[in-house]
Amino acid sequence: MARRALALAVLALCAACSSEEHTTVVAADDACMRYGFTAATADYIRCQRQIAAARRATHVVVGVSEAQLVAESQAACDSYGILRGTAPFDRCVRDELAARRPG
Repeated sequence: MARRALALAVLALCAACSSEEHTTVVAADDACMRYGFTAATADYIRCQRQIAAARRATHVVVGVSEAQLVAESQAACDSYGILRGTAPFDRCVRDELAARRPG
């Protein structure tokens, strides 16, 4: 009986020692983190991919109305999965407007 208890204690200690720790490093100016996504989650990764795709597809065009720029910026933020009417959505729209404005 004592052997069995000792074996169980050793197994419990081994299980406690085998834990892993993962560290995720993100940039201080990470937009998806500012929008409320947690690093390394599926939503965060989707946000990062959508922002990269939007930046590749965005061309600054002189003569586009402010209303059109706002609409495009809001659509981009919607595609990142950020809820409208939240502070992260407003931050996102400001960032997207800055990326789309000429100059």
